[in-house]
Amino acid sequence: MQVNVEYCTDGFNLIRVEISSFDDLKNQLTEIQGAAKDVYSCPFSADVVIADIGRISIGLAEQTVLCYCSADFDEQLTAVGDMSAEGSVTFYFGDYSIMSTKYVMPYSLALEILEYWIMTGKLSDMVEWTGEILL
Repeated sequence: MQVNVEYCTDGFNLIRVEISSFDDLKNQLTEIQGAAKDVYSCPFSADVVIADIGRISIGLAEQTVLCYCSADFDEQLTAVGDMSAEGSVTFYFGDYSIMSTKYVMPYSLALEILEYWIMTGKLSDMVEWTGEILL
């Protein structure tokens, strides 16, 4: 499968980087996080894209959020972290997005979910996925 990371730190120029391994992906995400940390006042995100399958947007923070969109844009889901959590957090997903903390999970878990998705093309059942807006 062809896997790319896509992001835009300047608001105009989309950057697309082909990924050759999962370690390469982790390194790219770390580089993107470093490039964006002084530009945005909240955690920045990047999209991991598998051609003809879809994309998962990941917030680049120790506590993060994962959002999935199918290649045809028919299915849009967000991974649930903790249904009992209260409050909200802001991430930059192409624009400043206020997200319920119910979606927040550890970055290490998000990476495991991404690795499974890249290896299989399927969403992991390590978390619940929802198309509902949680408050």
